[in-house]
Amino acid sequence: MRQFGRNNAGVRYLFMLICMCCLFTACSEDKDVKYITDTHLSILQKNRESLLYLLNNSTYGTTPGTYPSNSKDILSQAIAELDSSIDKVKNGELTGESDIEGVVAHVNQAIDAFKYTRLYNLSAEARGYIEQLNAKALEYTAILQNASLWGNHKGQYPLTSKDLLQKIIDSLYDVSERAMSGTIANFTQELFNDAIEEAADSMQKIEATKWTEDHVTWNLYVDGNNGGYIDFGYSDDYVKFGDNNNQAFTIELWVDVTEYCNKAGEDNSTFLSTMTQKDYWSGWRAQDRTKGLLRTMVAHWEDQGPSNPREWEPGWKKSDNWTRNRWTHYAFLFRDKGLPGFDTPTDVKCYSMIDGVRQGEVIRVGETWRTYINDNSVKYRIPMTGFCALDEDGNRKEWFSGYIKKIRIWKTNRTEDQIKQSYLGVESDVTANNANLVAAWDFESTGAMPTGTEIKDLTGRHTATLKGPDGSYKWVESSSINQ
Repeated sequence: MRQFGRNNAGVRYLFMLICMCCLFTACSEDKDVKYITDTHLSILQKNRESLLYLLNNSTYGTTPGTYPSNSKDILSQAIAELDSSIDKVKNGELTGESDIEGVVAHVNQAIDAFKYTRLYNLSAEARGYIEQLNAKALEYTAILQNASLWGNHKGQYPLTSKDLLQKIIDSLYDVSERAMSGTIANFTQELFNDAIEEAADSMQKIEATKWTEDHVTWNLYVDGNNGGYIDFGYSDDYVKFGDNNNQAFTIELWVDVTEYCNKAGEDNSTFLSTMTQKDYWSGWRAQDRTKGLLRTMVAHWEDQGPSNPREWEPGWKKSDNWTRNRWTHYAFLFRDKGLPGFDTPTDVKCYSMIDGVRQGEVIRVGETWRTYINDNSVKYRIPMTGFCALDEDGNRKEWFSGYIKKIRIWKTNRTEDQIKQSYLGVESDVTANNANLVAAWDFESTGAMPTGTEIKDLTGRHTATLKGPDGSYKWVESSSINQ
């Protein structure tokens, strides 16, 4: 039962234990027995000071809020027993850490027993009301601490109702403590009934907040390290963004890596890929390279003609494992004729934005012929894949395990402000009738857990298929995902 003043004893106990832990740690590194004894002696002497302070500074009497005179005996006996323990430490008879902890625990039991005696200054009727208030507070505390009662499933309380329940508990304890301290001079049944009824009315409001149906947000987990991946199939929409030498596109997604690629010799963890090396590089690919280096590969022509196919990999790295166990918003912008807003029309071909801010390498060129290559991705109808890339034979490579959500593929350049708004969750133009949005999947669903292996995109034109062995993909409640 929580009593007025007990918190102070608990805080003192915690403080003493912290001091003990710190001092014992120091002792474990020093073999000097005398130093250990001095440490133990200091701990017990500080406890004696606490008991003596209570004995000499508490108010004794018969009015509410004071302590009965015979309560002094509790503290005096505790001091006497502590003096005996202090003598044993001085004589080398009490040296074990567990022995000292036992003495300290006994001191705190005495302090609690002393605090409880304040109840004896109240009438039997008032003590009964206080006990009932504390019991009701404990009943509500049990509800608050029962994790199974809180969440987003049908029949559970929403987490937002926890604060209201805590206020009810605090209010009950407040009335109890004011009665014990004498702030409420005459604690009547009427005052008791008012406190109980107010708590019951507030509890009814909490009961009304219970979910009547599941209100759960699910995210798609794919275990690429165990063979899972997403096959988006082939579509011109994924790789053709206008006429050759005049293409522009933006790729956006959120990613949360739980495990990087576990295949020896492969340091890429691929988010999305349309890329192929058949004949030469074609398409694009977004990935994490070397655990925290975010990159997008884009195939492009190197020399005027065009000829000599190459690939760009603009990237940004903050720290090792930076993308692991956190949601990261990634956007990549490319334009054959140069991105607007820079010095010249051909000045900047591509760059990335991370969490709404332009980051890393900005590709500055002046040559107009350095343009995006998609021909072999189209010729060989390379499917877009998630959580892995494909080699020339169509086998998985460079995979990872984790989550991807809110994939957006645009056949235009998004403005930096639009990408910032997307990062902030504002996406008013992500609609099926937006001609510049060529494909989009959320892989995030609210309500009942999704089922099946095929998922239509938001435009209604494309289908993603979950592939892999049993257990290599599943829907996970978002509250259990690292944010």
